[in-house]
Amino acid sequence: MDIVDDEDKTGGTDHDDTATVWPQACNDAREVRFMRGRKSRGVRSDYLSDALAVLGGWTQDGVQLKRELPCDDSQHADLTERIKVAADTLRLRPRINRTAGHTQILLGQPDGDAITDGEVTLAARIEDAYRTVVGRQ
Repeated sequence: MDIVDDEDKTGGTDHDDTATVWPQACNDAREVRFMRGRKSRGVRSDYLSDALAVLGGWTQDGVQLKRELPCDDSQHADLTERIKVAADTLRLRPRINRTAGHTQILLGQPDGDAITDGEVTLAARIEDAYRTVVGRQ
C-alpha cells in the first residue's frame, strides 16, 4: 500500500520504494493495439513494383530510378540542396540534370546490379522535398 503525502507524492510504500501515484495500465483497457510482424518481401521485383506504385511518377529505367519534376530555377536550386542533404545521409550520389524547365533525377548506377533499398528511400525523400519546395509558393 502506498502512503501519499500532502503534495500528492509517494511518501512511503510497503514494498521496494518504487511505487508512484501515476495511473497504471491494467488488464481492463478498452483499446488494444496489435503489432504486426514484418512481412517477408519474397521476390524483389514485387517489392520494387510496390514502391514504384506508392512513389507516383518514378519509373524504372534498367537498374535506375528516374523522375522528371517541373520547377523553376529557384525551386531547382532549393530542391537540389535538399536532395544533396538526404543523399549524403544515405551515402548515395544521384545524378541531377536541369533541362527545359524540368529537373531530371536518376538514382542508381547504370552498371549496378539492382536498385537498392537506399535508392528507394531517397526517392521517397525527394518526393517529400519536392512537395515542400513547390508547395511553399
